[in-house]
Amino acid sequence: MMTTPGQTPRQLLLPLRVAREPMERLLVATVQGDPEFEAIEPQLFDDAINGTGMRVLRYRKDGKVDVYWQPGVHVDRSTFVVGAGVGDFAEAAFAPAHFAITDQGVDLHVAFTDAQQRRNELRIAEHAQGKRGFPLLAPVGADIKQPLQLFLVYMPEIDLVRRGGSLVEGQIGDRILRPASFPIPLRGHRTWFIRYVPAPVIGILNPPSHHPLLLELPAAGRIEVAGMSVGVDDAGHVTHLSSGQGHQRVEVAFTPSFPNLLDHPERAAVGRWSLRIAHVPITGGSYRTARADGRIGIELDVTEPWTPSGLPLSMALFTRVARRFRTWPASYRWRGIVELGGTPTMSGTWERKAGRWYR
Repeated sequence: MMTTPGQTPRQLLLPLRVAREPMERLLVATVQGDPEFEAIEPQLFDDAINGTGMRVLRYRKDGKVDVYWQPGVHVDRSTFVVGAGVGDFAEAAFAPAHFAITDQGVDLHVAFTDAQQRRNELRIAEHAQGKRGFPLLAPVGADIKQPLQLFLVYMPEIDLVRRGGSLVEGQIGDRILRPASFPIPLRGHRTWFIRYVPAPVIGILNPPSHHPLLLELPAAGRIEVAGMSVGVDDAGHVTHLSSGQGHQRVEVAFTPSFPNLLDHPERAAVGRWSLRIAHVPITGGSYRTARADGRIGIELDVTEPWTPSGLPLSMALFTRVARRFRTWPASYRWRGIVELGGTPTMSGTWERKAGRWYR
């Protein structure tokens, strides 16, 4: 794909993006019998995108999610889409703010004052031997009614807090939080439904954008742009998109290659796509593009459920009973239109497909 002297470099018009959001640690504690909340989720960051420090999500029974974060942590509300929407959204002083994962389990202690002037505190200290995590795709997108993007949280080494020998304490104001129990023993041990993971891999497919990417095609067959690698074949079509490296890599591959919208034929193009995180197959589906009257319509349909592997027996049974752990990705579909011309523009939205078959 090298150009000769005097020849205009070939260009690629691409309506798709893939990204990775870094996170150091994650814990989700489900509570039972509380009149206001269903779960508390502390997160830890240390990167150029999110800053350094902790963020805590509180999942409310009305479907909304409260978001609190330490000074030094960056939160963009315009892209923060969870549950039925955002409730409280505020920076707060966290003291203490400790979150570690050791060979004996999780060691967490976090406290802050919320918008209702109540002290929120969660303390978990696990002392267990022979801890071994397992891979799981979090069902974070299952409850989002109006998604802005396909948001995938893959946890390569998730584990649950063992009940024996562990300290679990929590409160909001004068109200004591009671942890929920996991219904099935995990590797012979009773556990709380408190799951935690070091270095989750968070993949994002097609976040909101009003413009497709216009790129010069390289001789080497790969373009690096905005934290993303774009692979192209000899025809100038896209073979794959990726973000991150090694076990933090998120990759989307196309079969056949996704067409260059600048030289899209009049007939429709169809194919398949697949998404892998940390080299593990997660989901996939079909794509379709069609050109007419100076515009190109694109559909990216998610049709493949997540097929887990490497789960302990109890978790394999649990994800079969709680089907949405496996099937929720296949409820998503993206549709967009690219307007060709001097400066191409794009409109596109993710939607949840009708029906309840995926739950």
